[in-house]
Amino acid sequence: MIKLYTDAGLNTNLNLAAISYVFTNNNKEYEHVQQEKSQDNHYLEFKAVKVALLKLIELDFTDEILQLCSDSQIVVDSISKNYSKHYQESVDEILPLLDKFPSYFVKHISDKENKAAHSLIHQELIHLRN
Repeated sequence: MIKLYTDAGLNTNLNLAAISYVFTNNNKEYEHVQQEKSQDNHYLEFKAVKVALLKLIELDFTDEILQLCSDSQIVVDSISKNYSKHYQESVDEILPLLDKFPSYFVKHISDKENKAAHSLIHQELIHLRN
C-alpha cells in the first residue's frame, strides 16, 4: 500500500504559498515541496493532491492500493462524495487520477499526523520569506 500525505499553506500577509506531499512505497520515502501563487488555501490543498497523484503515475506506482491522507476536511469530503460546491473542477481533475489505482481510500488526519508534509510547507514558507 502507498501512503500519501499532502498539505498546502499560505502566508497571506506576504503573498506566499506552497504545496507539499510525502509518500512511501516499498519502504522508500519520497517528498516534494513547491512554491505556488498565493491563492485560496482550499484550492491549494486540492492542487497538492493532484500534483502528488501525477507524480505517482509518472513513477508508475499505480499497482498498489492508495491511502490518501489529508488534514483538509473539504478535500477528504469532496473526494469521498465526488462533489464539491466550490471546487468541482479540482475534484473532476483528481478522480480520474485516483481511478488509475486498483483501489484507494481517503482519510482525514490531524495536522499532527500530517507532520512530514506540514513541516515541508513550514520550512518552504520560511525560506520564501528570506
